[in-house]
Amino acid sequence: MAENRRGRRMAKRKKKFNPFKTFFKIVCSMVSVFMVLAGGAAFAYYKVTGDVPFSNQEIIQSASDMNLLDAFLKRDIKMNVAVFGVDKDGTRTDVIFVAHYDSAQKSINLVSLPRDTRVSICDEVRENLNKEGRSYNQVAKLNAVHSYSGKEMGPKNAVLQIEDLLGIKIDHYVKVDLEGFREIVDAVGGVDVDVPQDMHWDMRDTGDPLIDLKKGMQHLDGEKAEQLVRFRRYADGDVGRIQVQQLFLKALAEKVLSTESIIKNLPDYIKIFYQHVETDVTLTDALKYANYINKLDMSRISMETLPGVGQYVGNVSYFLHDADATKEMVDRVFYNVAPAVPEGETGTPADSKSLLIEVSNGGNVIGLAGRVSEKLAAEGYRMAEATTYNGEQKNYTRIQVKEAGAGSDLVQYFNKAEVEVAPSEIGANADIRIILGTNEQ
Repeated sequence: MAENRRGRRMAKRKKKFNPFKTFFKIVCSMVSVFMVLAGGAAFAYYKVTGDVPFSNQEIIQSASDMNLLDAFLKRDIKMNVAVFGVDKDGTRTDVIFVAHYDSAQKSINLVSLPRDTRVSICDEVRENLNKEGRSYNQVAKLNAVHSYSGKEMGPKNAVLQIEDLLGIKIDHYVKVDLEGFREIVDAVGGVDVDVPQDMHWDMRDTGDPLIDLKKGMQHLDGEKAEQLVRFRRYADGDVGRIQVQQLFLKALAEKVLSTESIIKNLPDYIKIFYQHVETDVTLTDALKYANYINKLDMSRISMETLPGVGQYVGNVSYFLHDADATKEMVDRVFYNVAPAVPEGETGTPADSKSLLIEVSNGGNVIGLAGRVSEKLAAEGYRMAEATTYNGEQKNYTRIQVKEAGAGSDLVQYFNKAEVEVAPSEIGANADIRIILGTNEQ
């Protein structure tokens, strides 16, 4: 009996809450994923657990306004995290994106901002630069803001410029260097990736790596993963680079965020965090956010890119963002506002990017559902795990929706597709099901 009581007491002691262990698990998990995307960036993944007794349905519009009681009651929050992946000297932000978490929607949206985005230095940044006596160009590329400001003031000014560009409030920032990115890929044992094209670019004369990757599925260690995310010679410029980086995130995040991976690699994560990561996420912040973390559901993540086109202005290559399309994206992603109906039209325009989409292979091409899912994810859609359809085959693609008016924006991605309202045929784990037809290749 005494041994049993002692055993129970020991079991209870083992379950004791350890705030520092929780802190490292939270922050290192964040940093690990943050590093995945595009050359050493970072990204916060959060998922709300089930309903909480006495929880308040009021949404806290900014995570920075949340107190410990709000966190304890798991009141719904919205959080924006700016993420910067810096080059080897730590001054230029080669990778920039914003992660938006909405607990009420149980969704995570990732918006990539091309580093060449043309911006006019905003008033607050200009005041900070003038106060420090720093030189700058009034019109510049987005990644130059951090460089103008220096390492110490760089993240603050870069955040201010992003807030001005998107019209949102940033709650936190995370900055990671490329060495940290390589180390996290090696820490999880590398990643299997389907490289979309041959990649060759010799940058050794500037102290950068030789990029030499072949098209096709292959196992990438940290060094080769860096080559993949740093390659820039795509037909559609920086947009193509961002799409490849987003696909790489999908491949690595599953390994990084698994509980087994966190436990096994925790010492490496902690070392990488201290050596290669800068963030304003405090211990108090991390403990508050711990109340919202259960496990990562990859199907609840969407990714998209700032709308616009690459274009030369004078002799300088820029990414020119589309102001109207950007406002529509910001309203949809950060404020959950549906696009306005054009004058003279009726009804609600289809926009399936806020819905969870399952692609089911109803054709004869092995692996096609997975590839279509990846393509739609790169376009900003939220994708569930691809499946195989065992029903009757059709030569056209069926886009099954639960309500009339949805899904029409997906037709353009297929050779021949029809939208059909079939709520009883769509499982509980998706809002839209796409059954690929035999005419899809």
